[in-house]
Amino acid sequence: MASGKCFTDLPDVLLLEIFSYLNIEDLAMSVQHVNSHWQNVSQDSSLWKNQTFSPGCKMTDEEIARHLRNMPALQAFCPSGRINTEVVVDTLCRYCIDIRYIEFKYFHELSNSRLHEILKKYLNLEEISIPLPIEDQLHFADLVGQLQNLITLIFHARNVTVADGVLRAIADGCPSLECLDLGFAQFPNQEVEYFLEKKGQQLCYFKYTGYMSKVAHRLLTECANLRVLTYKHCNEDLPSTDIHRLSKLSEMECLRLICISEGRTQDVSTIFKNQSMSKLYTLDICYCSDFDSTSLAVILTNCPQLESFAVRDCLLTDEGFQYIGNCKDLEYLDISGCPLITDKAMLYIGAGCPNLSYLNIANCLQLTNKGIEYICSGCQTLKKLDMQNCREMTDDVMKHIIRCKQLEVLELSCNCQLLGIHFHLIPSNLIHLTALYAMDCFSLDEKCISKLKEEMPHLLIVKNSIKKGETDVNVEDDTVYIYKEL
Repeated sequence: MASGKCFTDLPDVLLLEIFSYLNIEDLAMSVQHVNSHWQNVSQDSSLWKNQTFSPGCKMTDEEIARHLRNMPALQAFCPSGRINTEVVVDTLCRYCIDIRYIEFKYFHELSNSRLHEILKKYLNLEEISIPLPIEDQLHFADLVGQLQNLITLIFHARNVTVADGVLRAIADGCPSLECLDLGFAQFPNQEVEYFLEKKGQQLCYFKYTGYMSKVAHRLLTECANLRVLTYKHCNEDLPSTDIHRLSKLSEMECLRLICISEGRTQDVSTIFKNQSMSKLYTLDICYCSDFDSTSLAVILTNCPQLESFAVRDCLLTDEGFQYIGNCKDLEYLDISGCPLITDKAMLYIGAGCPNLSYLNIANCLQLTNKGIEYICSGCQTLKKLDMQNCREMTDDVMKHIIRCKQLEVLELSCNCQLLGIHFHLIPSNLIHLTALYAMDCFSLDEKCISKLKEEMPHLLIVKNSIKKGETDVNVEDDTVYIYKEL
């Protein structure tokens, strides 16, 4: 102060350190308006590298545009709500000069002209998540192919017919491409084969749920660096022995298998034998009707690094779960829709999974209070528990649930025997609980609910069906199988 210096005269290195603790709202709408010096420092690219502008449903188009005008150094733009893309994209392209990551969903109704404007403006794009256009697809693909730094390309596509040449143009360009998600679009077989042959060795992430020819399947199993794969088995003519070829993907870390046809699940289990996928930490098997406990035992024995495991809507029995203790790091487990498992499986899980933080046992119709007792005795770090439509559960189940002191989300919907008489135990025992779902619990006493609301005003209690977007709390996230980011 004696030298006449003040806070605004701090050197850039100290200002950068201070500004690094600010959120994107502060950087855009506060500090840069103090003076020209702070404005210049606040636009340093290092401050914006890990910042994402993701305006929600409550922000108007005018508010979004105003923020964008104050974000010349913005690198990532991912609107989560509906927007007027004509207005927003025009502002984005005019004021934000260094966008590296952009995401638009199919409901954003992004016009071809605006999409092309984005691709021409931002040649340094590294990640794109966009709808696949219905028209002028070849021109779109040519523009994407010119993106020299593009690493990740994700398509949001539903019921879109893909023109010949789209995937070929992307394969011939995009020299840095490592991650490709083709969504639900159906690409010509020759295109998929061409892409895998051209880019297969540099792929680390691949998702395709369309028909895959024998040639494409073989090329897929030769993608030696592949670490994340979503594979939907749509080829009934593929020899069962060919499924085993997936075991060659020894670097695999996240794997999702969908709709493996009846009679093929034993072939699926051979993928994991001899710890051929010993690096796997996320595995999701869904809609594979005859996946059984023998296959489950093979996986649990040969994939000791699993942290996230989902096997849904399968005919599992209790026996396979006796090996679950081999997966000491398991944090996420989804076995919903398995009607044959009983409390004995819960005994194995409770004893073998002390680090479990998420458990989904919805629609496991034979489970009783005893099974929840086993779970809550051994898995006391649980944060989310989904036990909807477990019809044998009674009010006494709450005496066991309150042992999980870290619980944040509890799903009790469709359990008609629950009266709520033990809900008075929740405020003093589940102090971290933020959401309680009790939809279609027709026997619940309103007095118990009212008392709980009074004692825990912050707690979201949902008794009626909710519409998508009404709450940010979501027990069932269809992307949760990618549990741990690479």
